[in-house]
Amino acid sequence: MGVRARWRSSTRFQDVVTAAGTFAAGYAFNLVGLTDVWSFAEAGRLAGAPAWWHTVLLAAGCLAMLGKRRHPMLALGAGVVAAAADIALGGSVALVLVLFDLLFSAGQFASARARAALTTAVFVVIGTASVVGGLAAGELRIAVFIGLQLTTLLFVPLWWAANIRQQRQLGALDAERTAREAVLAERAAMARDLHDVIAAHLSTTAIHSGAALARPPDTERDRATIQAVRASSLAALEEMRSMIMLLRADDPAAADPTLPGGLDRLPDLVAEAAAGGLRIEAHAAEVPGIAAVVSHAVYRIVREALTNAGKHAPGSDVRLEVRRAGDRVTATVTNTLTRAGGVDHHALSSGTGLVSLRERAALLGGELTAGRDDDRFLVRASLPLRPAETP
Repeated sequence: MGVRARWRSSTRFQDVVTAAGTFAAGYAFNLVGLTDVWSFAEAGRLAGAPAWWHTVLLAAGCLAMLGKRRHPMLALGAGVVAAAADIALGGSVALVLVLFDLLFSAGQFASARARAALTTAVFVVIGTASVVGGLAAGELRIAVFIGLQLTTLLFVPLWWAANIRQQRQLGALDAERTAREAVLAERAAMARDLHDVIAAHLSTTAIHSGAALARPPDTERDRATIQAVRASSLAALEEMRSMIMLLRADDPAAADPTLPGGLDRLPDLVAEAAAGGLRIEAHAAEVPGIAAVVSHAVYRIVREALTNAGKHAPGSDVRLEVRRAGDRVTATVTNTLTRAGGVDHHALSSGTGLVSLRERAALLGGELTAGRDDDRFLVRASLPLRPAETP
């Protein structure tokens, strides 16, 4: 595993490298003389303390950095003690780096209650030090200068950590919302496909069987009805099998070169609807250049429209027209509104068919309208021959 990969995968490795890097940089600062940086500490400086004590305190602070994720407040406490002892020796830039990192880590990893207490303590320290320093010097500018210095050292790392934490939270919320929307979209797509694959065939089966039960027994006619029911059941099984294979495939695009159902199967739909009692006038022209997914969508729309006509207006006159219009294909299904008894069971009308059709058309960049037009019911869809995402 490379260093970069290990850095990304191991927070422990990150902490060790950060602590070691801070020690190396701080030790270099001590060697070039960046110690005794706090002039006000000269009076209280420990007499006779050797300069290498700064390095000892730096090492202690860097060791505290190793626990900044699991115990951020304890690590910060140890760092504050080391920084205080360093100030007693005159102070060093190296311990400023350690304290900055520990404050930043506490702002990221400590609990909300601990962060609030720490922020309050920082403001108290800044305010107290500014007032005391200003009164001791007798100048307002000294108080302002001390306040600015301590704000940079003590408050900026907390503010920076809060900003990063907020960005991470927003990122997590956005990822959660994206995942939830993806799940909802997948559920909606599966609902559309299940309706298109199963509901239409089951509706046809129910309509044929209901018509047979409503008529006087007739051996030849009843046999034809049973054959129609069997054909519809086998078609449902075939399309269900295709959908299951598509869902189980690792690469759906590669596993689905041909969709079950297209313009070439419109004559089968017409024959099936006519066998159910509809009087159909069909005009389906050749549509060259149409994408397979669009051809499949037209097939679904026509089948749902014919199924609805058979359910709600049995025995009606139906006109079907599919043609090319520029760079689009239009499908129009109209049927007369009959007074004959239509749906004889609530299960035959779920109310989701037209909703699914509109969603399917919209996903391809098209549109679908459906509604009553005088004494007829009109379903009209307009789809692009090749959607934008289709190469």
